[in-house]
Amino acid sequence: MNAQSQQTREVEIERVVAAAHDALTDEMVSRLATTAGDAMDLMDQVTRAGLARAIPPLAQMVANGDVERLSQLARVYSSAQDSLTDEMVGRLSQAVGDGLALIDQVNRAGLDRAIPALAEMVHNGDLNRLVKLARVYGSAEDALTDEMVGRLTETVGNGLSLLDRASRGGAEKIVQMLETLHDSGALERVAMLLPQLAERLATVHGILQSIDAAAEASRSATPSSGGFGGLWQLMRDPEAQDTLRFLLTVGKQLRKEWGPKGSP
Repeated sequence: MNAQSQQTREVEIERVVAAAHDALTDEMVSRLATTAGDAMDLMDQVTRAGLARAIPPLAQMVANGDVERLSQLARVYSSAQDSLTDEMVGRLSQAVGDGLALIDQVNRAGLDRAIPALAEMVHNGDLNRLVKLARVYGSAEDALTDEMVGRLTETVGNGLSLLDRASRGGAEKIVQMLETLHDSGALERVAMLLPQLAERLATVHGILQSIDAAAEASRSATPSSGGFGGLWQLMRDPEAQDTLRFLLTVGKQLRKEWGPKGSP
C-alpha cells in the first residue's frame, strides 16, 4: 500500500514538472535564471559581509517594534525632504556652516576657558546685572541728542585740558606739599584754625579799613608845626591820650605773645 502511494506521488510530481516545463517559455526561463543568479550573488555578498550576525538583532528589533519606528522615522525624513525647497536647503546649509565656523572660532580663541566664569556669573546674578547695565546704557544712548553729545564731549575735553594744565603747572608738587603737611600734622592744625580764622576775618577787614581811613585823613590834614608846644598840645588832647593808650595796650599784648621768654 505504501509503495503504491509513493509511486502515485512520483507520478504526480513528474506530471507537474512536465506541465511546468511545457508552460515555461524561453523568456521565462531566462528571467528565472537571472533571478536565481541574482539571489545566489546576494547570498554570497551576505555571507562575505557577515550579515548573518545581524539577523538576531533584526529579529529583536522586529519583536520590539523598533523596525516599525525606523520606518516611521524614514517616512518623516522623506516628508521633510519633500517639503524642503532649494532656498530652505541653502539657508539651512548656510546656518550649519556659520555654526561650524563659530564653533571653530570659539575653539581657536580659547573661549572654552570662559565657560566656568560665565557659569559663575549666571549663578551669582552678575550676568543679569550686566544685561540691565547694557539696557541702561542703550536707553541713555537713545535719549542723548546731538546737542547733548556735543556738550558732553566739550565738557570732557575741557576736563582733560584742565588736568593737563594742572599736571604741567606743578600739581604734583602741590600734592607732595599736602602730603608733607599731613605727615607733619600741620594740615590738621590748619583745618582746626580755619573756623577761627574765618571768624576773625571781619576784624582783619575792620583793621585794614581803619588803616586806609587813617592814611586818607593824614594825607588831607595840615602839616604839624612841630616843637615842644605842638607836642604839649597833642598830649593834652584826650583822644590822643586814648589812642596812645590803645597802641600801648596792643604793644603789650604783642610783646606777651611774641616777645622774648621771661620778659615782664
